[in-house]
Amino acid sequence: MVGGRGGGGGGGGGWGGAGRKQERQALMVAFAVALLMGTAVYFRIWARQSTDPSFTVDDREELRRQFERANLEAMDESAEWRMKYDTEFAKNKQLQDELLKAKASLSALTKRLDIWKKDNEVLKRQIEIMKQKCNCTVPSNITQE
Repeated sequence: MVGGRGGGGGGGGGWGGAGRKQERQALMVAFAVALLMGTAVYFRIWARQSTDPSFTVDDREELRRQFERANLEAMDESAEWRMKYDTEFAKNKQLQDELLKAKASLSALTKRLDIWKKDNEVLKRQIEIMKQKCNCTVPSNITQE
């Protein structure tokens, strides 16, 4: 996550789903507060325009332009943050995929190692059995290899 906990969304770092839920709730509260503040500002401007006779058409037009400019800036900033979020989300997804592949590969290698250990034990037992049956002496340089 952008500006988040540094662990990404993989559930690492011990944060789990509860941290994400709290983060989402905090974001929703922040959005609701911003929406309410915007609405309050809009209604205040509207109330002032309708009750103040000294408020000219030019003043109203200037306020409308300022409001539009602020709205466009907010939309641009929102789009920028969304793009950053999408980029981080894509990176996180790619890292999770790579991690899953690495875990699968490690698991396969661990299984192969276990099989080889078992095969090694079987071969050692077979060598011991052959030594007992053969009852012969093997040069020391061969047994140490």
